[in-house]
Amino acid sequence: MRNSTKTNIFYFIVVLLGLLLLLPAGCSKPSTAPPEEDLENLDEEIEEEEEVEEENNIILRHISPVTAVINNYSAARPQSGLQQATIVYEFLVEGSLTRFLAVYDTPFTDNFLVGPVRSLRPYLAEQALEHGGAVANSGYSKRTAELIRGMPLKQITSATYLFRDSSRKAPHNLYSDIEKLHKAAGTDLSDIKETEITLEELPSEYEEGLEIEIIYNNNFNRVTYVYDEEKEVYLRFINDNPHTDRETSEQYNARRVILRLTPHRSVPGPEGLVDIELTGEGDGFLYEQGKKYPIRWKKEKGGPTRYYYTDGTPVDTRWGNTWIQVVKP
Repeated sequence: MRNSTKTNIFYFIVVLLGLLLLLPAGCSKPSTAPPEEDLENLDEEIEEEEEVEEENNIILRHISPVTAVINNYSAARPQSGLQQATIVYEFLVEGSLTRFLAVYDTPFTDNFLVGPVRSLRPYLAEQALEHGGAVANSGYSKRTAELIRGMPLKQITSATYLFRDSSRKAPHNLYSDIEKLHKAAGTDLSDIKETEITLEELPSEYEEGLEIEIIYNNNFNRVTYVYDEEKEVYLRFINDNPHTDRETSEQYNARRVILRLTPHRSVPGPEGLVDIELTGEGDGFLYEQGKKYPIRWKKEKGGPTRYYYTDGTPVDTRWGNTWIQVVKP
């Protein structure tokens, strides 16, 4: 009996020791680390996130701006140099015609033509002040001279910087080039400012904005934009025809289009002139990435025009080119 008891105790001790050997050393909890394959996948996910973040950070390079008044009469088309502009404003003038104010403030390597250059209007002068005040134009009327008196403009009108193209009829044949314009403005082309911006997501609430139509005159001045999903730009048309550049034959396009609803007033007289009130605030619409957003614009006297989404968030127009259509409410 005693031997049997000793034998049972011996086997019990052996089994207990075996169980103890199977337990992990110490009293630490079991490891929760993922398998090695998962760690590799995690690294890839982190790298992908970092790449996306890098893509959303853009370095913008700018020089001091110069502007030019560009003709948009049918005989002035196709124009030259509008695609290279950072911002192109389109304003109504007399007779249901329109005129552009092109803003150039990015460094360039190749010279390019700008034109045809045309005469100034008071609201074009006021808009040019937001971009440094250096503006190429072919002169102005006595009325405009009176209204812009005292404005700190640097007008570029000299034949040193503007020239006639004999292959076109006057007055739709006055041109300059970007080198001459910056020389006239006194731009230091080596003074390049760099700004890093983060591309933020557009608001989540929007309407479809694949096409835009603006009718200045139903017979001869209809503007249309059609969104190109592959290129992520709005292609510009005039009277259902592609609006192209004279030198490159490429169709003009815009990263975004802003419709700025602005008070217009007819000026008494046979010329059919118009006054446009740029100071104040009003409604508008932003078209970007095939989406349409209601916005508000605000401009204090002597200050810049700022654009806001309906929740008060500023609209960021710094990346890509923008066409701003100043239209009647």
